[in-house]
Amino acid sequence: MPGEHAKLSASGSKRWMECPGSILLEEMYEEEDSEYAAEGTQAHALAEIMLRHQVLKSVMESNVQELWDKADAEMRRYTTEYVEYCKDLYDNMMLKHKDTVAFIEERVRYDEWAEEGYGTVDFCVIGGDEIHIVDLKYGKGVPVSAEGNPQPRLYAKGALQELGFLYDLKKIKMHIVQPRLQSISTEEMTVAELLKWGEDVLIPRAKKAFIGTREYSPGSHCKFCKARATCKARANKVLNSIAAILTKGE
Repeated sequence: MPGEHAKLSASGSKRWMECPGSILLEEMYEEEDSEYAAEGTQAHALAEIMLRHQVLKSVMESNVQELWDKADAEMRRYTTEYVEYCKDLYDNMMLKHKDTVAFIEERVRYDEWAEEGYGTVDFCVIGGDEIHIVDLKYGKGVPVSAEGNPQPRLYAKGALQELGFLYDLKKIKMHIVQPRLQSISTEEMTVAELLKWGEDVLIPRAKKAFIGTREYSPGSHCKFCKARATCKARANKVLNSIAAILTKGE
């Protein structure tokens, strides 16, 4: 369903891994709507239909034109940059591996790691022994690094869980593309390294978050938490920081 999100979502994984109690707190709040979220949704929809037309050849030009006409010049420019990046990645993979396939806005499950966990991969290319995960970030806040980022790692796990049996996959490369910041970040790891991280790090934290552990750890991940304004742990951290500054200045 449109707008539906997993309890242990990939997009929120940095937050619930660092602060498992945030899952329990967020259940008391409805999803927040904003112009930025709407803008991101529009950009993703345009990127999706362009890629389906250019890579999969499954969409008519007239359908692309309809969404293209609704976008402003800035969105057209930056969405095109992202689509070109994905198309180049696909073409290069095709040169190396004739069995290459691409998946666009593909729903994948990673519930072997996080109960009821699933997410949607913006762009995924699989061929030979390698897999590429590409995530579009249309916002223009701070650059998002792929290094150590659990979101694309969960998408990679989902792709492995859903499609890995068809390939002898050994290498993974994750890409985060932020065209409005001219930022592209990547992380490479082996399948074995990803699976070890999942077993050692993610699974224990996912279990805590899913059962509703009241364990809170305020930090930079609070920025996108729906409960940030009323979280006592966050408020206490702010007050303690202020008190420490005042005491130091005496």
